[in-house]
Amino acid sequence: MREYHRPDRRKPIGRAHGAPSRREQAISRRQQRARRHLERIRSEPRPQPRPPVSIAAAAAVAASVAIGALFGSPLVATARSWIAGEALRLEAISVRGVERLSVVEIAESTGLPRGAEWASIEPREVAARLIENPWIAEASAVRLPTGRLLVRVREHTPRALVALGRPALDFAVNQRGMPFAPADDRVQPGLPRLVPSGAVARDVEDERLARAAELAHRFPAFGLEVPSEVFLAEEGDPTGYAIRLPGLEPRVVLGRDHFDARLASLARLLESELEELEGAETLDLRFADQAVLRGTPPGKRAEQAAAARGRATSSRARPTG
Repeated sequence: MREYHRPDRRKPIGRAHGAPSRREQAISRRQQRARRHLERIRSEPRPQPRPPVSIAAAAAVAASVAIGALFGSPLVATARSWIAGEALRLEAISVRGVERLSVVEIAESTGLPRGAEWASIEPREVAARLIENPWIAEASAVRLPTGRLLVRVREHTPRALVALGRPALDFAVNQRGMPFAPADDRVQPGLPRLVPSGAVARDVEDERLARAAELAHRFPAFGLEVPSEVFLAEEGDPTGYAIRLPGLEPRVVLGRDHFDARLASLARLLESELEELEGAETLDLRFADQAVLRGTPPGKRAEQAAAARGRATSSRARPTG
């Protein structure tokens, strides 16, 4: 292998016998600067040694670096506090799981001001205060070793509305049938309104309301709109559930069972666009293969029945439930 080396075109610099070369002069200057720097350090007052950092503090600082990479904590200030032995303070609150509540509302619900003493923060007490917010179903809190409090919440999901108190006030109902909070702009429009026959209590799970809300949300699976109202009859009343659909005048009686078959019959009936539906007060779907209309206006026979699989017929059948 051949190698190419650029020729050295510099001319040698002559020097008098015994005179130091440039290289020797540079070395001498560096040595002089080093001696002056060493003498200056020795002449300055020596700082007092800092107390050794404990193993726990060093581990906490290392943990703060790792967690800070995830949560963006103020690492420098936290590390200085630990090393200097200062009391750690609450720097920020991180919130996970919010959908309808704002982060500000969650932070206010903790009851902790910014700058609160870190040692005084008890996560279980924070979680208990968060649960006092009617929209929060579950909560937990964790103190991160960085001056940041991590809060996780699970909110109630509104599934229906129900009127409580006098004067009546709409309350949001969750999937367990519990009226948990007054309805406000956090409740999505179009939820069914439940009308129970008996009394309903706030913050109490009610199986009747849960079943009614679940039934109302099954309607879209049959191509039907979610009912605007769901009426709950008393126990033992064969009427069971009755509903009102948006844009449909008669109240629809569903009974207490066979809901899938009756919703399918209702969908077919509405597709047929029977004129008999106009002006009727009640559409009863509890009869096998038939939908009975009641309260038809004058000029139409009151005993008309709109068959789910055909035209209107009268029915002498007894309801199936």
